[in-house]
Amino acid sequence: MNEVLTVEAVSKRFGGTQALAGVSLVLRPGRVHAVVGENGAGKSTLIRILGGITAPDEGRILLEGRPVAFGRPREAAAAGLGVVSQDVRVVPRLSVAENVMLGVLPMRRVLGVVPVLDRTTLRAGAQAVLDRLNFHPDLDAPAGDLPYSERQLIAIARALSRNVRILILDEPTAALERREVGRLFETVRGLAAEGVAILFVSHRLDEVVEIADDCTVLRDGAVIAHAARGAFDAEALIRHMTGRDLEELHRPHAREFGPPALEMPASDLRARAREIVGLAGLLGAGTTPLLRRLFGAAGGGAVRRRGHETTMRHPADAIRAGMGLVPGERAHGLVLGMSVRDNIVLPNLERLAGRFRFDGPAIERLVGRLMDELDIRPRDPERPVRELSGGNQQKVIFAKWLAAEADMLLLDEPTQGIDVGAKAQIHRLMHDLAGRGGAIVFASSELHEVMAMSDAVLAMRRGEIVARLDRGGDYTERALRTALGG
Repeated sequence: MNEVLTVEAVSKRFGGTQALAGVSLVLRPGRVHAVVGENGAGKSTLIRILGGITAPDEGRILLEGRPVAFGRPREAAAAGLGVVSQDVRVVPRLSVAENVMLGVLPMRRVLGVVPVLDRTTLRAGAQAVLDRLNFHPDLDAPAGDLPYSERQLIAIARALSRNVRILILDEPTAALERREVGRLFETVRGLAAEGVAILFVSHRLDEVVEIADDCTVLRDGAVIAHAARGAFDAEALIRHMTGRDLEELHRPHAREFGPPALEMPASDLRARAREIVGLAGLLGAGTTPLLRRLFGAAGGGAVRRRGHETTMRHPADAIRAGMGLVPGERAHGLVLGMSVRDNIVLPNLERLAGRFRFDGPAIERLVGRLMDELDIRPRDPERPVRELSGGNQQKVIFAKWLAAEADMLLLDEPTQGIDVGAKAQIHRLMHDLAGRGGAIVFASSELHEVMAMSDAVLAMRRGEIVARLDRGGDYTERALRTALGG
């Protein structure tokens, strides 16, 4: 079978961190090749090298047997490599057609002199690419108005408009519902049938088993295992990724609940001390706006906190009331250019300040303890947060609320886009906080996670809570899907 792309013994070091150590793999036309590994295993570095963003220190890349060296993303794109990142990017105010053809916009000259956009050719070119994906949006609609799953298809179409031979998909299902995942997989299989080689990076191992023809496992920057379809399953991948069998992620729900910690008047939303309440809804159901409103953002609103009526007009009100928010987009919960230490202490400046200056030793002890407890890697409080993996960034957000001694956490997709090991740690943090008397309201697009982690689940549609499922009642995924309308 022909090899379209070969990675041979590629290594990359950043300071004292060996990001990749002699990584080799082969991509073949018409096959989906998955790369899996825990956060920090080297997946992002590999993608950046293939995409022309970062140069390897050692090793080489062969394109159809010929050595290539991409100095910038444009060179990789010109060679037929397309990268669709987890952070799907479109130009919101440009049309669907303009976003699809971005970078190869067709131009014509008026009077043979003035260059203008050739809109007829633009629309025809965009439509031809979108037809390959069996996706038929309004070509003139602003791309920013489309839901996430459709913006993702636009990003894939943009790569195809450049005659891509190799398509790299980085966490493509992280923000998708199950039926949207099915649609994406149909697209992936269709492209593979056309002969496109696909590199599929994902933390969702059941989906890897479903879609991948080949799989490479990375751990600590090195290749631990290669396998073809039929020779790997989710449990085997976990063992290779972590070097161990993970314990069961979900503990028994045997806690006795305390008094109400947070309630929203005239609704089923109530969370008691030692209780985890899940929010479930299809895309656009309103789980994110609800969490933001509870935290005093997006207009705020009236709540009952520890039995007392109050109005959260601003996030500062919620923080003073012992609440913390872990947002769905990590960049909204962190100052990416600041260090791990500064992000952890940011909500706690008043408490950590003495009469005339900050208590440096106390800050160092606090940050060191939390980095140890949450296993934040690398163990470097001076490291800018932007340099951490997604799972470790998520743990920094948890750390800042633990430092603030928050006993009411609002979590929006807390395990989205992180590996199984980090996911288990986040789940453990949630259980530990509840076990110490705290309360949690969290939203997740994974219904299994909502059902397994929660003591009660609230189903949402169109911004409203339409049902509450409590353990002891009809607490089943079928009942939840019925309440969600699907």
